[in-house]
Amino acid sequence: MDDTWRKRFRGGAQAVGSARSAVRERLSGALGEPRLADVELLVSELATNSIRYGDCGTDGQVRVEATVSDDCVRLRLCDDGTGFEPRAPKPRTDGSGGYGLYLLDRLADRWGVQRNGGFCVWFEIQRQPLRVD
Repeated sequence: MDDTWRKRFRGGAQAVGSARSAVRERLSGALGEPRLADVELLVSELATNSIRYGDCGTDGQVRVEATVSDDCVRLRLCDDGTGFEPRAPKPRTDGSGGYGLYLLDRLADRWGVQRNGGFCVWFEIQRQPLRVD
Protein backbone atom coordinates (compact mmCIF):
# COMPACT_ATOMS: atom_id res chain seq x y z
CA MET A 1 0.00 0.00 0.00
CA ASP A 2 1.25 3.51 -0.83
CA ASP A 3 1.96 6.04 1.91
CA THR A 4 2.25 9.68 0.76
CA TRP A 5 3.64 12.58 2.76
CA ARG A 6 3.62 16.25 1.69
CA LYS A 7 5.28 19.29 3.20
CA ARG A 8 5.91 22.91 2.17
CA PHE A 9 9.03 24.86 3.09
CA ARG A 10 9.43 28.61 2.97
CA GLY A 11 11.87 29.57 0.23
CA GLY A 12 15.35 30.88 0.79
CA ALA A 13 18.53 29.17 1.88
CA GLN A 14 17.02 27.58 5.01
CA ALA A 15 14.60 25.56 2.86
CA VAL A 16 17.40 23.23 1.78
CA GLY A 17 18.33 22.02 5.27
CA SER A 18 14.73 21.95 6.43
CA ALA A 19 13.64 19.80 3.48
CA ARG A 20 16.61 17.46 3.85
CA SER A 21 15.99 16.96 7.59
CA ALA A 22 12.25 16.41 7.18
CA VAL A 23 12.78 13.86 4.39
CA ARG A 24 15.38 11.97 6.47
CA GLU A 25 13.03 11.85 9.45
CA ARG A 26 10.07 10.75 7.34
CA LEU A 27 11.90 8.06 5.34
CA SER A 28 14.27 6.68 7.98
CA GLY A 29 12.31 3.44 8.32
CA ALA A 30 11.60 3.04 4.61
CA LEU A 31 15.17 2.99 3.25
CA GLY A 32 18.48 1.62 4.44
CA GLU A 33 21.19 4.12 5.35
CA PRO A 34 23.14 4.23 2.07
CA ARG A 35 19.99 4.85 -0.01
CA LEU A 36 18.60 7.30 2.54
CA ALA A 37 21.85 9.29 2.31
CA ASP A 38 21.43 9.32 -1.50
CA VAL A 39 17.88 10.66 -1.12
CA GLU A 40 19.08 13.36 1.29
CA LEU A 41 21.75 14.46 -1.16
CA LEU A 42 19.28 14.59 -4.04
CA VAL A 43 16.74 16.56 -1.99
CA SER A 44 19.51 19.04 -1.11
CA GLU A 45 20.55 19.43 -4.73
CA LEU A 46 17.00 19.83 -6.05
CA ALA A 47 15.96 22.24 -3.29
CA THR A 48 19.09 24.29 -4.02
CA ASN A 49 18.11 24.39 -7.70
CA SER A 50 14.63 25.61 -6.70
CA ILE A 51 16.17 28.44 -4.68
CA ARG A 52 18.70 29.42 -7.36
CA TYR A 53 16.65 28.97 -10.52
CA GLY A 54 13.02 28.41 -9.55
CA ASP A 55 12.15 31.88 -8.29
CA CYS A 56 11.93 30.45 -4.80
CA GLY A 57 13.27 33.22 -2.60
CA THR A 58 11.94 33.95 0.88
CA ASP A 59 8.53 34.84 -0.60
CA GLY A 60 8.30 31.49 -2.41
CA GLN A 61 8.18 27.92 -1.30
CA VAL A 62 9.55 24.49 -2.08
CA ARG A 63 7.00 21.69 -1.97
CA VAL A 64 8.16 18.16 -1.22
CA GLU A 65 6.14 14.99 -1.66
CA ALA A 66 7.32 11.49 -0.82
CA THR A 67 5.41 8.32 -1.65
CA VAL A 68 6.54 5.01 -0.20
CA SER A 69 5.34 1.88 -1.96
CA ASP A 70 6.36 -1.74 -1.56
CA ASP A 71 9.06 -1.49 -4.23
CA CYS A 72 10.25 2.13 -4.30
CA VAL A 73 10.25 5.59 -2.80
CA ARG A 74 9.20 8.40 -5.14
CA LEU A 75 9.97 12.01 -4.31
CA ARG A 76 8.84 15.21 -6.00
CA LEU A 77 10.26 18.66 -5.35
CA CYS A 78 8.20 21.50 -6.80
CA ASP A 79 8.50 25.27 -7.10
CA ASP A 80 6.74 28.04 -9.02
CA GLY A 81 9.54 28.51 -11.56
CA THR A 82 9.46 27.70 -15.26
CA GLY A 83 11.90 24.79 -14.96
CA PHE A 84 14.19 23.37 -17.60
CA GLU A 85 14.17 20.90 -20.44
CA PRO A 86 15.57 17.50 -19.38
CA ARG A 87 18.84 16.70 -21.10
CA ALA A 88 21.95 14.67 -20.46
CA PRO A 89 23.36 16.34 -17.33
CA LYS A 90 27.02 17.36 -17.24
CA PRO A 91 28.89 19.19 -14.49
CA ARG A 92 30.57 22.42 -15.57
CA THR A 93 34.16 21.91 -16.64
CA ASP A 94 35.38 24.73 -14.37
CA GLY A 95 34.03 22.92 -11.27
CA SER A 96 31.63 25.76 -10.44
CA GLY A 97 28.51 23.64 -10.31
CA GLY A 98 26.17 21.64 -12.44
CA TYR A 99 26.40 18.52 -10.29
CA GLY A 100 22.76 18.38 -9.15
CA LEU A 101 21.26 16.80 -12.25
CA TYR A 102 24.39 14.75 -12.80
CA LEU A 103 23.98 13.24 -9.31
CA LEU A 104 20.26 12.80 -9.89
CA ASP A 105 20.98 10.87 -13.07
CA ARG A 106 23.57 8.68 -11.32
CA LEU A 107 21.83 7.99 -7.99
CA ALA A 108 18.13 7.78 -8.86
CA ASP A 109 16.68 4.72 -10.54
CA ARG A 110 14.35 6.94 -12.59
CA TRP A 111 13.70 10.67 -12.79
CA GLY A 112 11.83 13.24 -14.82
CA VAL A 113 10.05 16.58 -14.76
CA GLN A 114 6.42 17.71 -14.60
CA ARG A 115 4.76 21.03 -15.25
CA ASN A 116 1.47 21.38 -13.37
CA GLY A 117 1.03 25.09 -12.62
CA GLY A 118 4.68 25.14 -11.53
CA PHE A 119 7.68 22.92 -12.03
CA CYS A 120 8.45 19.60 -10.36
CA VAL A 121 11.41 17.25 -10.54
CA TRP A 122 10.59 13.71 -9.45
CA PHE A 123 12.80 10.72 -8.81
CA GLU A 124 12.47 7.13 -7.68
CA ILE A 125 14.76 5.03 -5.52
CA GLN A 126 14.19 1.28 -5.41
CA ARG A 127 13.70 -0.11 -1.94
CA GLN A 128 16.02 -2.87 -0.83
CA PRO A 129 15.01 -5.30 1.91
CA LEU A 130 16.30 -3.91 5.20
CA ARG A 131 18.78 -6.21 6.90
CA VAL A 132 18.17 -7.11 10.49
CA ASP A 133 21.34 -8.33 12.18
